[in-house]
Amino acid sequence: MDAGSDADAPPPKVAKARLVARGIEMTLAAPGDQVFKAGDVPKFELTALNTTKESARASVCVTMTSSSPADAFSRVIRMPMVLWQQEQVVTLQPNETKVVALGASTNLPPNSLISVSLREADPKAPAHQPGIVALSFSTVVPKAGPIVALAE
Repeated sequence: MDAGSDADAPPPKVAKARLVARGIEMTLAAPGDQVFKAGDVPKFELTALNTTKESARASVCVTMTSSSPADAFSRVIRMPMVLWQQEQVVTLQPNETKVVALGASTNLPPNSLISVSLREADPKAPAHQPGIVALSFSTVVPKAGPIVALAE
């Protein structure tokens, strides 16, 4: 049998999370695939695509939350804290795409798990309507491994 090796196979593409509201598909990304670290004031790009053949308008709420990593000795679930929130109205012509720059107004805390979510900001919808987690990253600095000295 020639099983071969998967080492040369390209990794599978992970689809970006997208929110669809009123015919507009929205995704969120860091400009230039920037990697965030503690102390940064993050910036984001909201890409909106009108998938309809009519003008469309949607309001989206972008929320960035922070939680501390789980403690191995605790059974308590760490509740996230809202760091920044912004509502953005997007108006598009048929099949139009726009990229909107968004900037958070706070520094990223150290040793935290950060989530940035999108949800439709509809005044007629329930206050806690579901959304999507568009980005997730960490400002936790990995612990240094043991130093091993090689004897000659």
